Amino acid sequence: MIMGLIILASLALGACGHRSASGRKTANSGDVAFGQATQSSRAHAWYVATSRTTPKASTPLTAIVMTQNGRATAFRVPATVTLGAAVKLSTDQLARKGKVWAEQAFVERRRALIATTRAELAEEQKNLKRNQNATVVSFATIKMDKRIISTDRRQLARLQATKFKQPRPLPVSVTVKKHRWGTSEVIKVDSYDFVKAVVATNNREFRYQKIRRQISPNPYTQTSEQAVRVGQATLGYYQTAHDGAREFALTKLDKPRSNVKFDS
Repeated sequence: MIMGLIILASLALGACGHRSASGRKTANSGDVAFGQATQSSRAHAWYVATSRTTPKASTPLTAIVMTQNGRATAFRVPATVTLGAAVKLSTDQLARKGKVWAEQAFVERRRALIATTRAELAEEQKNLKRNQNATVVSFATIKMDKRIISTDRRQLARLQATKFKQPRPLPVSVTVKKHRWGTSEVIKVDSYDFVKAVVATNNREFRYQKIRRQISPNPYTQTSEQAVRVGQATLGYYQTAHDGAREFALTKLDKPRSNVKFDS
């Protein structure tokens, strides 16, 4: 589903530093590490997208995450929101617009789930009528049909009554892990979303609630080997493979040679 969300992941170490006279590696001015960005008092925006090619202005976003003072605000966005439209906005404008986009995404998702539930309910009602008119059918089958119909009706009523919850700053944590193949940063973010809940009679029930997401614990490839230029903005990124495409988390860079990098 979501991409969850919301939709950030592990950061891989790119070409992001130089060696001082003492031989120690120091970061270039302007480098961005996710964990450091989350703790900063300065608001920082990450643009999340899935694409088969290098992101460009027309690439649709799936989410926007803004971090500040150890908290993250995750906005789900409609598919009509593009990277080019988002990077034109300042962080203050993005925070305001993000709330509007998040509500639009919620309405679209709820509408789709309501339509699906209604279709499933209509199909189950047909099954019940067919089984009731059948010459030979077990009592257990009729009972199961009625249970599924009852569950679908409850889900439909719940979805229709569900209200949008405005995204707000929630705790975020970043854990650096060492693997035999390299290093990855595991990012955990709280967000509100529809969650599928398995129930006794079927598995089509959805609930809207706050959830804790561990986002892509898999290690990422080299980051920001080439910056992406979108309009007036220079963006660094990290990426990983995902179902034949690539997941990107892009962020504005203060300097063209800055990188998105690991926390040490």
